[in-house]
Amino acid sequence: MNSNDLVKNILQRDVDEQDRILKSTEVIKACPVEIDLGNLLVWDPNAVDQQAYKENREEYIKNTMRDNMQLLVNALWEVPIERHDNAIVAKLPDAKTIVPREKPVPKPKPLTKWQKFAQSKGIVKQKKSKFVWDEQKKEWGRRYGYKKANDESKVWLMEVPTSADPNEDQFAKKSAAKKERVAKNEFQRLKNIARANKINVRNDGAIINKKSTTNDVKKALATAKYSDASMGQFSERAVANEEQQTRGFNKKRKYESNLGSLKNEKDKQLKIFEQLGSSTTK
Repeated sequence: MNSNDLVKNILQRDVDEQDRILKSTEVIKACPVEIDLGNLLVWDPNAVDQQAYKENREEYIKNTMRDNMQLLVNALWEVPIERHDNAIVAKLPDAKTIVPREKPVPKPKPLTKWQKFAQSKGIVKQKKSKFVWDEQKKEWGRRYGYKKANDESKVWLMEVPTSADPNEDQFAKKSAAKKERVAKNEFQRLKNIARANKINVRNDGAIINKKSTTNDVKKALATAKYSDASMGQFSERAVANEEQQTRGFNKKRKYESNLGSLKNEKDKQLKIFEQLGSSTTK
C-alpha cells in the first residue's frame, strides 16, 4: 500500500467517524410521530425492531431517543420565536395531551375573620410603599424590617405623660405593650387556624368538645371545686351526692419521707434484689 492509499484510508475513516458522531437533522420514520409541543411530548407509534434490540439494547434505545428528540427540536423551530434578554424563547401552543396531576388540586385558603368582615363591608386593602420618611434621620427608610424608619425600639428619650406615674419605667411599659400585641396577634392567628379546621374555640382559647362524656363533666366539677384558696373545704355542693360523684378525681400522690426508717428501706431493697434473682420474675 503506497502513501496515497494510506492517506485516503485515513481521510475516509475520519469522514465515517464524523458522520457517526454528527448525525443529520433529518429523521425518517416509517410512521410519523405525534408531537405535543404544549407538554414537550413525543409519541412514537413505530414498532420495536426486536433483532436490533436484542443485539444491543442500550445502543438501540439511545438511537431511538436521539431521533425522537431531533424531531421535537425541529418542531420547536417551526413555532414563533422571540428574543428576551439575549435569549431565544419559543412560544409554545396549547397542550393537547391531558396529563394527570401528581397531587390533588389545592383547596382555596379559608378567609379569616377580618377578611370576611372586610369583604362584607367592601374594604379594599391598599398597597403601601416600601419606603417612608424618617423624621429623626431626615432620610427615607424601609417601612418594616432591618433598619426601618421611625424605629421606636431605638428611641433613647421618652416623654412621661402628665397622667402617668413619674417613677414608672416608660421603656418597660412600651416593651410590655409590644409583647402583648405580639401575643394577641399570635392568638388571633391560632383562632383563625382553628376556625378554618372547624374546631369550636371559646374566646379564651379553650376548645369546646361537644361530645363530652359523663366522666369529663365529673372531672371538670372536681377541678372547679378544688380550685379555690381553701381547696374545696368551704365550697358548697351543687348536688346531694356530689361527694360520691367526684370521689377519687383529686387525690394527691403520697410520697414517703426522705428521713424514714433505715430498716424499712433496707427491707425494700432486699425484696427488690430477691425479685431480680428469682426465676419467676414477671
